[in-house]
Amino acid sequence: MTDNDQAILAAAEMSPRIARYSRTFDYLIVVIAAFLVWSVTHIHFLLFAGDWDFFIDWKDRQYWILITPIVSIMSAAAFQAIFWTLFRLPIGATASALLFLIGVWIVRYHAWEGMAYFPLSLVVPATGLVGAMALDFILVLSRSWVITAVFGGVIYGLSFFPTNWIYLAPYFQPAEHMGEMASVADIIGYVFPRSGTPEYIRIIERGTLRTFGDSANWVSAFFSAFVCMFAYSVFWLMGVVACTPKYIPVGYRFKELYGAKIDAGAL
Repeated sequence: MTDNDQAILAAAEMSPRIARYSRTFDYLIVVIAAFLVWSVTHIHFLLFAGDWDFFIDWKDRQYWILITPIVSIMSAAAFQAIFWTLFRLPIGATASALLFLIGVWIVRYHAWEGMAYFPLSLVVPATGLVGAMALDFILVLSRSWVITAVFGGVIYGLSFFPTNWIYLAPYFQPAEHMGEMASVADIIGYVFPRSGTPEYIRIIERGTLRTFGDSANWVSAFFSAFVCMFAYSVFWLMGVVACTPKYIPVGYRFKELYGAKIDAGAL
């Protein structure tokens, strides 16, 4: 222990044993907070955009590009507001997107490939990590959530499709199926029938990659970027409200447990 640490403990009237307990408690808080961020983002995504990000052939040219960025930026904005308001740390959006991606990979691996024996390459989750890093970058430079909403929201929506193009491109390859041209993703949807496949997608024929990445992709991307600005603003304000401090009286026994000095007159 350095002299500086000893001086801090002396000023706080805390023993080294209490300091170790406090540090262990801090580690537990970090672990619990990471699990909380992952669970909240995962449940939120499953409720609002789960169907559109399960299988490769469900990642369609319109709604997947539109819905997924809008839903994922909500959690990123809320946690970014909490990290920035309470700690002045511009890592909320990146941490939210990264923990969500790690958690989804764990679930897809164990649930789909491990238990259902479904090829992992056909259930690759989408990522918004690049857009989340752009949100944090713009926030730390501008220090304004309004500027982050306008410019960061647009970048988040527009960067989603190019970011996921790396693993999605092979499934755009044309192939012949029963005398007609189709994409590889279309054929996967034909030969892998699933009980959970939303039939309304098949009826209107808008749930596949049959257009081979036509202009509809970028129309959906620009509209998604437009909506992301408003979604970011709403959930940023919700995050600020959520982290508004509420002071709860703490008993002297709890203070004494953590080594705080107790005023004799308060007993």
